[in-house]
Amino acid sequence: MSTYGELVYFILDELKLTSDDSHFQREHVIFLLDKYRLFILKQRYSDIKKEIPESNFQTICVNLEPTEAFEGDPCSGTYLRSVEQIPQLLSLKTPVVSTMDYFSGNLNYVNRERFKYAGSSSYLKNMIYSTIAPDEHLYLKSSNPQYLYLEKAKVTGIFEDSAKASELQCPDENGNIKCDLLDREFPLEEALIPTIIELIIKELSGAKYTPKDEENNASDDLADIAGYIRQNMRQDFLRRMDR
Repeated sequence: MSTYGELVYFILDELKLTSDDSHFQREHVIFLLDKYRLFILKQRYSDIKKEIPESNFQTICVNLEPTEAFEGDPCSGTYLRSVEQIPQLLSLKTPVVSTMDYFSGNLNYVNRERFKYAGSSSYLKNMIYSTIAPDEHLYLKSSNPQYLYLEKAKVTGIFEDSAKASELQCPDENGNIKCDLLDREFPLEEALIPTIIELIIKELSGAKYTPKDEENNASDDLADIAGYIRQNMRQDFLRRMDR
């Protein structure tokens, strides 16, 4: 997968905006990466029957702490609540919640209304249920008191703000994390990378470029050149990626 840094510097290089006095900064390009990532994913996977590649997902890790049950929950008791807020999720796919223990497997994710009554059946009371409440925290509940010993959980989904979600990245198998956003992987399948680059360069080129009709010939010659560059940019990018 491509990193944020690889995409940012490629785009700035194509725009010739790598100098210190550049009008467009890295932060703005990162903002556009997330903006167009959402646009592309919504457009491509609006059909719920389409399988979404794993490279479009992110997994975040959160800490858990005991908290009081929701008001109005028919089953009183203690919940587990994430210390951190969960970044907004794109509703293309139901998030997957799991514990940090490999052998525990995935937890049952339900919406908030179902969460209140989940586990009321005597056959299902020992299962662990999870939901993301309007306060943007993850909640867990179970009739089995052993679940209260859980300290961490993972949430896998398509987050709208991928940069913000990456701040909650899970450590690798050696316990390390990548502190610099530019070193982290950008969560978008490789097949869609040329498209997002083309869209961003098109927007930034439009913002930078003001058409001039010095010859007064009712044609925009510079716009034609810009269009030619965009048409050939995808092939150039693919050649660079293959090096």
